[in-house]
Amino acid sequence: MPVATDSSRTQWPPVSIRDNETGEESKQRLHDAAEAKRISDEIDRQLDHERLQRSKVVGVKILLLGQAESGKSTVLKNFQLLFAPKAFELEAEVWRPVIHLNLVRSVNFIISFLTRNQQGKQGGRDSIGSNHQRKASAAGAAVSPEIRKLFTRLAPLRQVEENLIAIISGRSTSKSSDGSQSQSQYNPSKVELSVRSGSGWKQALSLVRESVESSESSTRSIDHESRRILAALGDDIANLWKDDHVQQSLKEAEIALQEQPGFFLDQAARVAQEDYRPSPDDVLKARVTTIGPEEHIIIPESGSQKAKQWTIYDVGGSRGQRAAWAQFFDDVHIIIFLAPMSGFNQVLAEDESVNRLTDSLRLWQLICSNKILANVEFVLFLNKLDILGAKLKSGIQFSSFVTSYKDQPNETKPVARYLLDVFASLHQQHSPKRRRLYPYLTCAVDTKATSSVIFRIQEVILVKLLGETHAL
Repeated sequence: MPVATDSSRTQWPPVSIRDNETGEESKQRLHDAAEAKRISDEIDRQLDHERLQRSKVVGVKILLLGQAESGKSTVLKNFQLLFAPKAFELEAEVWRPVIHLNLVRSVNFIISFLTRNQQGKQGGRDSIGSNHQRKASAAGAAVSPEIRKLFTRLAPLRQVEENLIAIISGRSTSKSSDGSQSQSQYNPSKVELSVRSGSGWKQALSLVRESVESSESSTRSIDHESRRILAALGDDIANLWKDDHVQQSLKEAEIALQEQPGFFLDQAARVAQEDYRPSPDDVLKARVTTIGPEEHIIIPESGSQKAKQWTIYDVGGSRGQRAAWAQFFDDVHIIIFLAPMSGFNQVLAEDESVNRLTDSLRLWQLICSNKILANVEFVLFLNKLDILGAKLKSGIQFSSFVTSYKDQPNETKPVARYLLDVFASLHQQHSPKRRRLYPYLTCAVDTKATSSVIFRIQEVILVKLLGETHAL
C-alpha cells in the first residue's frame, strides 16, 4: 500500500508515492496536480466574482403585454425617461424623422381619404372598401375649391413621406412601374412605420445623423430637403387640420386621428420648423411599430438605482404576434398588462368584427389563467384614461357598447371603476393560485402621473426580488 511521505502532505490533493514510479514520472505527476489546483482556484475566483457582480446588479425583468396600440411602447419610454433621462435626451434627435413621418402620414391620409371619398361619390361606388370609407361616402359635402388648392400645395408631402421612410428604414423609396412614386394605402389607425425587431433602426439613425452633420452626403441632401419642405408647408398643414369640412368628414366616418399614437397635427406649426428638436413629451407620443419582440436594457443613472439594471421586453400586440409572448413567461419578475379603456367603441385593425375591449378582456383572462405565470407579479394598467374621458364627454354612451353597464352614469370615474372591477374579477377567478393584483388607471403620455405609478411598481419588484434572494 502506498505510504504518503511528509513532503506529500504539503500538496493538495495529497500526493502518494506509487510503486515503480520513476523520478521523472513523480515530477510530472506533481506538476499535473499543481496545474489542476491552479485551474480549480481560477474557476473558484471567477465564480466568486460573478456572485459578487450579481449581488451588485439587481436584474429586474419586466414583460409588457397587451393588444396593439395599448400603450406598451409609451410605458417603456416612461421607464427610460425616469431612470435614464440623460440617455433619453441624447436619443431625442433620433426620433425627429419618426415624428415628422407621423405628421406627414396623417396629412397624406386625410388628403387620400377625402379625395377617394369624393371619387367614390362621383363614381357611385366606394373607392375604398373599409367600414370608415363607407360611412364617409354616405354623408358629407363636396370638397371645396379652397381645400382642393390646399391639397395641391401639400402634394410634395408624398415625396417627403417616401424620403423619411428611406431614412428610417434604410431602404430606397418605392417606385411604380412607370417610375412615379407609389401611392400608399392608408389605415386610419396606422400613421406610423413598421420595422422589424433587431433591425437596429435607432442605431442606424444615429449614424445617419452623424453623416448628415459631418458630410455632404446624399442622406444629408434628402434630410435637408424634407425639413425644408415641411417648414414651408407648416401653416398649410395646420390649416388643413383646422378646416371645418375636414373635421366633419372625419367625424362622420368615425375616424379620430387625435386618439391615435403618433398624432402631431395639432402641433404642426411647431413640429414642422426646420430647427425643430423633439421634447420628451414629443418622444413619448412618437410612434414606430416594431414587428417582433425586443429587449430593452435600462441602466439607471443616479441615486439608489445606480447599481441596478432594468430589462424590459416589449412585444407586438397584434394577433399574429402573440404566439411569441410565451418565450418570456418563465424568465420575468413582473408582467405589466395594458388595456386601453378608450377601445370600448373600437374594433381591431386586423379584424373589424372584434371589439377592442372584448379582445382585451379575453386576452387578460388567458394571461391570468396561465400556470407558468402563477408566481409572477401582475400589474394592470387600464390605460388611455384621458381619451376615455374625452369620448364620454362628447356624448358617446358607454352602455351602448357594454350592455351590462346598463343605466349607470356615463362619466369617467364610474366607467373606469366598472372596468377595474371587471378586470379584477377575471384575475381572481382565473388565476392558478391566489395572488395580489396591482391595478392602476393610467394615461401613459402623462409623464408625471406615470412616474408616480412606476415608483410604486418599483417597490413591488424590490419586495419580489428580496423574497427570491431569501429563498435561495
